[in-house]
Amino acid sequence: MTAILQITRAGLDECVSASRKDIQVRIKEISVSPISFTPSADATALPNEIARVEIAEFIDLGESTLQMVGAFKGEEQFEIGSIGYWLESGTLLAIASKPGEILNFKPAGGAAIQPFTVDLSALPKDSVTVEVGQQNLNILTTKETALSTLAFVRSQIVQVEQAHTHMQLQERIRQIEEQQ
Repeated sequence: MTAILQITRAGLDECVSASRKDIQVRIKEISVSPISFTPSADATALPNEIARVEIAEFIDLGESTLQMVGAFKGEEQFEIGSIGYWLESGTLLAIASKPGEILNFKPAGGAAIQPFTVDLSALPKDSVTVEVGQQNLNILTTKETALSTLAFVRSQIVQVEQAHTHMQLQERIRQIEEQQ
């Protein structure tokens, strides 16, 4: 299931204007709606928006691709049929949806962690960045982070093995001393 990502005209205009001024616009929030539909470039709002949250985490994957996460929490339960991406200015940058398909589900009293990867190659290069809110989930990992974690785990395995060998040697020394 691949959702259709539609950049809005207002979002494109704001990105082009920012690019001309050599500044970046910031994606600040995502919103969700239970309705799935074919997004339009003329949209200025997400139809039947039911929740909006700050971006909880993001990684710039390069080549105009951003990976972001939003966490929808609360007592209400709802389907996620479409996602709106909002700029810091309040402009709707883009909508992701696929007609007739549910993208995610938020259970009552639980959370829906909505990860998404967005290809912004249709926008001026380096015209967009992401503003991360207060709640950083720390669930997106880069290759470097994964390799660093692997190296740390391996070093801890070696340390435990050394401690075990040291304990065995101490026990042998104790037994030899008792025999004398």
